[in-house]
Amino acid sequence: MNGQQSSRASLGRRWGVPLVKVAVSILLITWLLHRIGLENMVHQFSGLRWVWLAVSLATIVCSNVLGAMQWYLLLQRYGARLRWWQVLSYYHVGLFFNNFLLGYISGDAFRVYDINKTTGDLTSAVSTVFLDRLLGFFALTTLAMAMGLYWIQSLASRQMLYLIAVILAGWILALVVLFDEKTARRAFGLVRWMIPTAFYSKLKQLYFGIHSFRKQRRLLVGLFGLSMVVQALRILTHYGAARALSAQVDLVLFFIFIPVVALLSSLPISLGGIGVREQSAVVLFGQAAIPPVKVTAFELLAYLVGVASSVPGGLIFMLRREKKTRSSKRAIDKAA
Repeated sequence: MNGQQSSRASLGRRWGVPLVKVAVSILLITWLLHRIGLENMVHQFSGLRWVWLAVSLATIVCSNVLGAMQWYLLLQRYGARLRWWQVLSYYHVGLFFNNFLLGYISGDAFRVYDINKTTGDLTSAVSTVFLDRLLGFFALTTLAMAMGLYWIQSLASRQMLYLIAVILAGWILALVVLFDEKTARRAFGLVRWMIPTAFYSKLKQLYFGIHSFRKQRRLLVGLFGLSMVVQALRILTHYGAARALSAQVDLVLFFIFIPVVALLSSLPISLGGIGVREQSAVVLFGQAAIPPVKVTAFELLAYLVGVASSVPGGLIFMLRREKKTRSSKRAIDKAA
């Protein structure tokens, strides 16, 4: 009886939260479509400009390749003996699951799994993926802050700029904690009593894995510059999607608003950020008097472009599974 109850509880934990997150996406999208009208939404795609769509796709593909390069350089510094094509394939598998699972955490988990399986070093896998993600968010927020200050006179409200400043301060604090051991010890001391002993030791191991990069200042500066390019290209992907739908929106607004949209949609509260991405973009671009139907349409198109660019990751994952299945069958046949 206890076994059945335990099995049911495990099944509930496994499927309960994902179903809630899918429901969040469905509710947000349904509410948006009810607000703007399905016919109006479909009409936005009637005059699709294919040249701009191609530009948007090419931009995100370049961003993905450079993003994989950023991760590759981190892994090389950590001493992981991996070839460039391996990292590129692992990166695209992660992108694929970012789009089809619940938030960026899912795709990052696949990246960690692949590196750990190949190298047997879980610390390097988690450390490099975490630092890669942190650099991306820090670069994204820095771009938003820089453009916000440049465009400050044209912003209808400065509240968005204050929010970006708070987020940027949070990333700077995170970097200080990671690379300044004294600050880290104080932070660990504050939360030590809240963390189980086994998890605490793993957390310290992870911290020192990331902390080892502190002496690589030239590398970190170079990676930050590369990350700025990667994130700028991803923002331009949204701009290309908007131009593909003939939306007349100032480019600078994308650099201010899309970083916030990206941060919100990365939270594991919906299916691939669907619903959260579109709703947050409608609110933000609404400050510039951009119609909700236009914003929803170009953000949905930008998402579909991102999905298309991650399809190679899905193909790689399926081919790997097929190869593994064939190897297992050969082993069974040989044993028989």
